[in-house]
Amino acid sequence: MATEPEYHGGNLLVSALAERGVQHVFSVSGGPLNPIYVATLESAVRLIHTRHEAAAGFMADATARLTGVPGVCAVTLGPGTTNVATAVLTAQMAGVPMLVIGGQAPVRTFDRGAGMSFDALPMMSTLTKWSARVLTTNRIPEYVDKAWRQMLSGRPGPVFLEMPSDVLGGPAEPVALNRRLSRPVRGPGIDPAAAAQLCDAVVAARRPLVLAGDDVYWSSSGDLLRRVIDEYHLPFALLRLARGCVDERHPLCVGVGYVGANRSLRTILGEADLLLLLGHDFEFDLDFGDFVRRELRVVQVHPDASLLDRNLAADLTIQSTAEAALGALLPRNSRTSVDEVWADGVGAAWRGEREQLSSEAAASEPLHPLRLVQLVAEAAPEDSIFVTSHGNVDFWADAWLQLGGRRRYLRAGQSGSLGAEIPYGVAARLAVKEAPVIVFVGDGGFGFHGMELETAARYNLPVVVVVADDRSWGAIALPQRRTYGVEVEMGLPRREWSQLAQVLGCHGEAPRNEAEVGPAIQRSLQSGQPAVVHVAIRSVESPYMRYLTGG
Repeated sequence: MATEPEYHGGNLLVSALAERGVQHVFSVSGGPLNPIYVATLESAVRLIHTRHEAAAGFMADATARLTGVPGVCAVTLGPGTTNVATAVLTAQMAGVPMLVIGGQAPVRTFDRGAGMSFDALPMMSTLTKWSARVLTTNRIPEYVDKAWRQMLSGRPGPVFLEMPSDVLGGPAEPVALNRRLSRPVRGPGIDPAAAAQLCDAVVAARRPLVLAGDDVYWSSSGDLLRRVIDEYHLPFALLRLARGCVDERHPLCVGVGYVGANRSLRTILGEADLLLLLGHDFEFDLDFGDFVRRELRVVQVHPDASLLDRNLAADLTIQSTAEAALGALLPRNSRTSVDEVWADGVGAAWRGEREQLSSEAAASEPLHPLRLVQLVAEAAPEDSIFVTSHGNVDFWADAWLQLGGRRRYLRAGQSGSLGAEIPYGVAARLAVKEAPVIVFVGDGGFGFHGMELETAARYNLPVVVVVADDRSWGAIALPQRRTYGVEVEMGLPRREWSQLAQVLGCHGEAPRNEAEVGPAIQRSLQSGQPAVVHVAIRSVESPYMRYLTGG
């Protein structure tokens, strides 16, 4: 019988991850990955074993969003790699750094039809910023170094490293931990000429609006943004990863920064004379920039040159990190000409829209989905992390929730992935141990990765999953009926998800009316267990879905 080396490629890999601050590797069992698993026994890096590779990928994604350190998952060859593809796509479209380690058959069996083996690089290359195959054990640290630089330079994103089993299991020598690590290049600072142009544009505007996105998050510039907002008296909206980087209860906040989810925002864009698009691009939730009037001057700031002028040519494009651009605006220029009455009015208009939505979601049985979101938010502690994804209840929650802090909200984003919700919640509880985690998911989305509640129970991660059950694939069924007059195979019979939770070692509740929802949430939080709170709701189309489908 062959004797395994005392120190091998798995040790090299895990050591390289540990020295970069990685605390967890998410995985589903695979023989080629055994060297990684064994290496974690002698490392601070902990193995988290999930029920599906997609869930492992979503957990790695969520870890990066919450900690700023790229998440890592390890998947076996063949179907293990194909199973993780959706999570990788989600990270790629959201700009999230994530390292996927892919197992592979031994090098000696390449091109011989080894069991489960296929060439994964062409597929993964289309889903990642960078993909590579490691064929020499002692080069594993070098490839991890390259992967880190690729993930974090410019616009972040996922990468893939394939490691055949004989490379991972091959003998190796430890690498000194004081070696030099390459530094990612986030993006340039702002040059003096561009800084002067940016200041002139903001100072001259009477009705400016700030839309702040992903790079505000990655450049940790939320505090700078708040200072600029306060000193110039600028209305603002946050989108994607920037949600919560400034307290969204701020009087100048005009709601979520998605055109389709925010009627007030559409009105404001028709009145503004300057749009500062900060750390983001004109993606589909900004209607690709189609709303921009000739009279609206657009300034776009982003560190990644490939996203400048994407879909719409701005009047002024600045390749810079959000942090550097915001710094150039401070201290405030005393000549600013912002119409503060207008700025205060648009903030008040958004709050009025919220009140109108709230009145339309008044008490009823079953509950309106927005009313459920309100009840849960009222029962949740101030420091809660909320999770949604891309179903009908998520569209209601996404537009309603007001985030009071950075890293307090997880949403799959532009990929539109269902199924991310529960894995995101599990990873959130692991990454931020002191914060309560509350997941909103529909009865359709719950079916994707509901079994990860068992993972949560196994690792003692008390996340509360609120299942909003309208007995339908509501996000599709409602516009389908409105457009075609029928619903085709859209019904989902009620299943007792709270009882399933109990079978999986979790707490389960099924409140029967509005009065029981808040106490059920509080009991679930106090249970110290993962929990499901299963609530019947009305099937009501969200404003976002109605706008998106032309209703």
